[in-house]
Amino acid sequence: MMSGPTADGGPVPGLELEVPPKPAFVRTARHAVAALARLHEAPEDLVEDIKLAVSEACNPAVARTEAGPDSATDPLTIVAAVNAGRIEIEVFDPNGKVAREVTGAPADIDTQDLPFDRVLALPIVRGLVDEVAITQESGGARMRMLVALTPATESPASS
Repeated sequence: MMSGPTADGGPVPGLELEVPPKPAFVRTARHAVAALARLHEAPEDLVEDIKLAVSEACNPAVARTEAGPDSATDPLTIVAAVNAGRIEIEVFDPNGKVAREVTGAPADIDTQDLPFDRVLALPIVRGLVDEVAITQESGGARMRMLVALTPATESPASS
């Protein structure tokens, strides 16, 4: 689903995955999104943050599935693409429900009115991404995250 730059120097295509809401499949999604970030030369510490953000976005669905045999197990859709030096990641949960939509810079988002499962994920995601939006759609809940692939001007970390 991913390939290198096209012969004409065009953009590297993104990816789209449908995975069951189970830990092994979420791991696969994490690694696929990480590979896309690496194709765009994201620093390794940023790749690790992106992987964790993908996991946290998927966790409410995984937790619901593991809660009991009657839980819905419709697949999650994970879409990722790189544009203008930023990776955009969307996780769509067809069984997700959002009490209140949120959008903006992570530090500006108040978790007070979010459902309990989203409250657990959002503080972690807020520390990992540059922008996040959680929206309710007719077919489920979507978490959209944006991350700049090149960090803002910082002093180099010592090894």
